[in-house]
Amino acid sequence: MLRTELKFHELDSTSDFLKNRYQDFQHFTFVRTDHQKKGRGQFDRTWQSESGKNLLFSILLKDINIAKMDDLKSIVLNSIMDTLVSFGIHPQFKAPNDLYVSGKKICGILIENLASEHMYLYVVIGIGLNINQTDFKDLNATSMSLEKNQLLDIDMVYQTLLNQFFKRYNL
Repeated sequence: MLRTELKFHELDSTSDFLKNRYQDFQHFTFVRTDHQKKGRGQFDRTWQSESGKNLLFSILLKDINIAKMDDLKSIVLNSIMDTLVSFGIHPQFKAPNDLYVSGKKICGILIENLASEHMYLYVVIGIGLNINQTDFKDLNATSMSLEKNQLLDIDMVYQTLLNQFFKRYNL
């Protein structure tokens, strides 16, 4: 499936980057960064992440039927959950958009869109997955590294997640 992947060392926010430029990019554009200066989650909460230690990316989908939004949310959630399970980590979903392991947050999902009649002109899916960060200060958070007691290859986790996403998206 045709897709565009862009990677940056640092952005304010991968989701904002795509939302502000959605007309310039095609359906299935993926934007990834090592560090977000203004990462955010639900209700404009900030998403804090150490540079180069986590998976921070957003997906741009275009011209999506509004009736398909629940299916899309399920595809994203199950893709991330299956990815974590493939690494021996068993997450629990906490509504509206987080994954927890052992009572601590490991992943946040933020879905934003722009609607026009029965279609979304765009849907931007932002994902922050804690992979190799071990210090979360006062946050109730964990990472794949903490759960597995080893460092993981962020690119391998990313590719695994994309494979899961495309497998489910094409069903």
